[in-house]
Amino acid sequence: MVPGGILFTADLVRKLNFTIAMDTISCPHTPGDRNNQSAIVFYPTIDINGKDVIVVDDAIESGGTMKRLVEYLTSTYSPKSLAIATLFVKPGRVDIPFRQFYAWEMENDDLLIGYGLPWENKFRNIPFISKLKR
Repeated sequence: MVPGGILFTADLVRKLNFTIAMDTISCPHTPGDRNNQSAIVFYPTIDINGKDVIVVDDAIESGGTMKRLVEYLTSTYSPKSLAIATLFVKPGRVDIPFRQFYAWEMENDDLLIGYGLPWENKFRNIPFISKLKR
């Protein structure tokens, strides 16, 4: 689970009918940054080698950060399979060569806030999703 996806993850796991184990991985970024080079932070508490892994996040914006995360996981560990589950994906994202599941594919590049989606470290706790007006 990526930290931005905490609320989505909480709702998602309540619907799963199989045994799960959870861990967190992070790569701080600026929304829409296709060239994010910040450090990947992962201190595994579970073994993902030989396991089916689903990386859960709130949104894939440009896709650059998610691509780095899944490449890191597959090059450092040996998961049996890897997939991505997100609440939203935005148009024009980079190609990520892993199976992706998402609830909504956005038609535009609007900035969304609430339900765990932050903007400048604010608005994450709004209990619904809203378009940010600037």
